[in-house]
Amino acid sequence: MTSTELNNLINYKCRTNDTTFPVADKLVFVNLMKDEIASRIQQVRKTIWNMPALDDLVLNQREYAFPADVLNNLVNLELKFTASGNYVLATPMARRNYKDVLQESVIVDNFNNDTPKYFIRRKAIYILSGSIIAVTEGLKLVYDSFPASLANMTGVADLSIDPSTTTHGFPREFHELLARRVSIEYKDRNEMKLSKKELEYEIDLEKALDSFSVSNLDETIIGALPSGASRSFNGYNN
Repeated sequence: MTSTELNNLINYKCRTNDTTFPVADKLVFVNLMKDEIASRIQQVRKTIWNMPALDDLVLNQREYAFPADVLNNLVNLELKFTASGNYVLATPMARRNYKDVLQESVIVDNFNNDTPKYFIRRKAIYILSGSIIAVTEGLKLVYDSFPASLANMTGVADLSIDPSTTTHGFPREFHELLARRVSIEYKDRNEMKLSKKELEYEIDLEKALDSFSVSNLDETIIGALPSGASRSFNGYNN
């Protein structure tokens, strides 16, 4: 379903048109309910919105800046300290729990490259480890990225298609349910009677979630950071 088709379906369910239910208002409802359903989807498939990405480690650099939406939804961070080495999982820690100074010699004395740690400050990841050398794609992270918000209700691309390498589409299994959820919200706010189908929304959503809970093992996710990121970031195949 495209956003144009979604708009038409919402109008049909609500018995409205773009004058009685303005597109701008509709778009707000759609994006709110899209996130609500996406959150429910994540409960049955924990990694569904994971976005993996790679970047380079830089010689003697411990602080790496990333967009706030990446840092706020960081799932895990792995580091590779030599070109031929393996990635190791870095453990998050609160800055307040590290009482020493952020001086290179002190950090190297307190940490190593087998069990690195990191904390987040000033929109950046700060790595606590042994010495850092330049390693191509030595930094690998995974962050959650909800389906992209719709910019308009006149699109011609299917909503299930990923808009970019850094954003997810919205699964087609939930397109009608999204329209129905918007209709419920609209009617509730306008004190209108719900249809039988709308009253069965929660039952049908649970059925869809149950069917969707088994992931597609052939699925490939390609990740990269959004445009405007403070550093160059390369996507990779999961």
